[in-house]
Amino acid sequence: PWPGALLWDIGAGSGSVAIEWMRAGGRAIAIEREAKRCDFIARNAATLGVPQIEIVAGTAPAALKGLAEPDAIFIGGGTSDAKLLDAAWRALPSGGRFVAHAVTSEGEAALVAFHARRGGTLTRLAVSRLATVGRFHRWQRRLAVFQSLARRRFRALLRVAVSPKPRASIQK
Repeated sequence: PWPGALLWDIGAGSGSVAIEWMRAGGRAIAIEREAKRCDFIARNAATLGVPQIEIVAGTAPAALKGLAEPDAIFIGGGTSDAKLLDAAWRALPSGGRFVAHAVTSEGEAALVAFHARRGGTLTRLAVSRLATVGRFHRWQRRLAVFQSLARRRFRALLRVAVSPKPRASIQK
């Protein structure tokens, strides 16, 4: 983030993305539908030095109405909802950044469809940990994360109407 940049963290869960964004100098709004998670976000933010985090208890996309325009959006929960993805995209200004993660097949399918409409990049991130099997070791896969990353193209900020100049007639 850059100083003062506003992030919407949708499906914020523990608030980790919004909290780290704020610790790097940005501002953040954490949107979370579960009341217990909202309390957890507030505790985490206070513990990690950013108690001024704004927490919106509600379900997106309805909970997004009336929020300040974001510079970036991260969706960590709810990616299987195409309406949420489209509403978040529409809320971004020119040059805004969009990142969404999915861990379910349904979320992955929704992000592939979103990518077909909006572009960007798709990445699958996977981690494995070393596990013991008897006297041997093997790599045990953890839950893979599917990531969609896009940037809203810049729109023309100013349109200037130019009327054609009248042609000068050359007189002899």
